[in-house]
Amino acid sequence: MTWKGIAPIVHHVETIYDKGIKVLPTELEQYHPFWQRSETLPKWDITIVPG
Repeated sequence: MTWKGIAPIVHHVETIYDKGIKVLPTELEQYHPFWQRSETLPKWDITIVPG
């Protein structure tokens, strides 16, 4: 699989996570500067740019 000639980096995660765990909005705010939202799907498509 490639997109624009670049192959994705894929990691298999075998950890089982608890359901219903949420991050508080105040804790999430520190990550917002690294998010670039899509113009066509701003709610669902987010690119995280390393800082």
